[in-house]
Amino acid sequence: MTDELLAAMHGVLARYHRSIAKKATLDIVRQYHTDLAQRFADEAAQIPRRTAILERLHEREVETRQTMAPSTNDVRDKPATRYDHP
Repeated sequence: MTDELLAAMHGVLARYHRSIAKKATLDIVRQYHTDLAQRFADEAAQIPRRTAILERLHEREVETRQTMAPSTNDVRDKPATRYDHP
């Protein structure tokens, strides 16, 4: 499932619960559905932001692995000296 589809689903659920809240006669039911609709709307707004953050973290992880890989290989290629062992 794509992030866009997930955000759209949350938007649909938010609209659905808002419509239920408008039709509710009991205050507690109205408050529940209004709160639920707001949570879905907030979550829908956060999905693209979280995706962007995860992409940046993944890029940093890849960069870190690439920069660390040569230094790790350098250590392995050097012959051991008497100071390398306890």
